[in-house]
Amino acid sequence: MDIHNLMEELVIDTVEEIFSDPDYIKQAGCCDSDHCRTDVVCYVLNRIPPIYATSSRGLAHIGKTVIDKPQIIADIAALVNEGIKQVGAHNRNDSPEPDYEIPEPPLYNFPIIKGKVIDGKTFAPITGTSISLKMDGVLVPMHASRWSNPSPLVEETEGDFLFWPRSVKAGSAAEKKSFSLQLELAAEGYKPVKHFVNLELDAEDQFVSSTEVNRIFKVEPIYLFDKNEPEEIIPK
Repeated sequence: MDIHNLMEELVIDTVEEIFSDPDYIKQAGCCDSDHCRTDVVCYVLNRIPPIYATSSRGLAHIGKTVIDKPQIIADIAALVNEGIKQVGAHNRNDSPEPDYEIPEPPLYNFPIIKGKVIDGKTFAPITGTSISLKMDGVLVPMHASRWSNPSPLVEETEGDFLFWPRSVKAGSAAEKKSFSLQLELAAEGYKPVKHFVNLELDAEDQFVSSTEVNRIFKVEPIYLFDKNEPEEIIPK
């Protein structure tokens, strides 16, 4: 039997079109691999009803029907964008090979930095924006391209963010060093925020994958407040 699911072709075409914008894909926290594209296609197909045709004539007829209904196209595009964010959020927890040359030990191996951004009035998670991790005013390089910096805050992860900074060279295995990092966020409608993080790290004689040993530094929740709210003045 020769049976076609018209939606499969439509979804694949939409995925390919959206993935043609590499800047958007990176901003969404996803990668441009065939594996990620396939994951997004499956994500969408599992959430829409199939439309089957058994002949090229039937396929053409149904295809015209779908194309004449722009809402169907819009719904698929919305699901593709949702799938990209979901796949990206999931893959940031994977342990891909580093895409940089790891220095020779001893090394300062950073933990995964994890936190959440919350509306200070409603306590709802902040989404639809991104948060940056900086050191000395410069974006901190990440362990691999799947770990974005800035990190997108998306609805699917409820305002959570994750960073995994690259390991850096240490002078000797006996060294200790304090790293001063800044989390910066400027979301529309809110006062900009800078949150400081200090990490005390011991030099190690080998590279350590923080995803494998579950080495996580949890940042206290970051609260954002309406930019139009007056500053609270505490009487002396």
